[in-house]
This record gives sequence, structure tokens and C-alpha cells, in this order.
Amino acid sequence: MATIFPVRTGVGRAEIPALCAALATLLHGREPDVVLCEVAGPGPPGVATVEALARLRLTAQRHGWQLRVHGMTTELHRLIALLGLTATLPADGDAGP
Repeated sequence: MATIFPVRTGVGRAEIPALCAALATLLHGREPDVVLCEVAGPGPPGVATVEALARLRLTAQRHGWQLRVHGMTTELHRLIALLGLTATLPADGDAGP
């Protein structure tokens, strides 16, 4: 069963280490599965949002989990594509690594 992990669209770079630590704590000792990063919040996503998702993916991988982005808006999808991370940060339901 997938695990939901919320990420605000307006996340700042300074918050990323705490997000990764929270995800690591959540996943530690659990049977690997899929983490769905639920992206929501006021305002448009920025580069820091994409950076947070990429670093959360690395955290998930270190614990043997896969990460998918749930609730991806067109704007976030375009930003991820612009940064060349479409295969790295697949939307929930997309095929990906």
C-alpha cells in the first residue's frame, strides 16, 4: 500500500533537509513500497519544489522505496520537464524508474 507524503508547492530550500529527514523517519523499518508525494498548496510551484521532490526521491530510494508525484499540476509537470527530470519525477500513474 502506498504511503502519502505531503509537500507544499511553496516549499523553500531551507525546508528541504527537514522534509527529507521526516520522510526517512516515516520509511525507516517499513517494507519498501511506493511513496506518493502529494503536492498541494497555495501559489505556483517553483524550482525549490522540484528540488525538494528530487531530494525526497533520493531519500526514498535509500530506503528501497519508489517515489511518484501525486496531484501534479500542468505547471509543475512543465517545470519538471524544463529541468529535465520527467523520468526522475514521474506523476502518479506514469511509467518511470
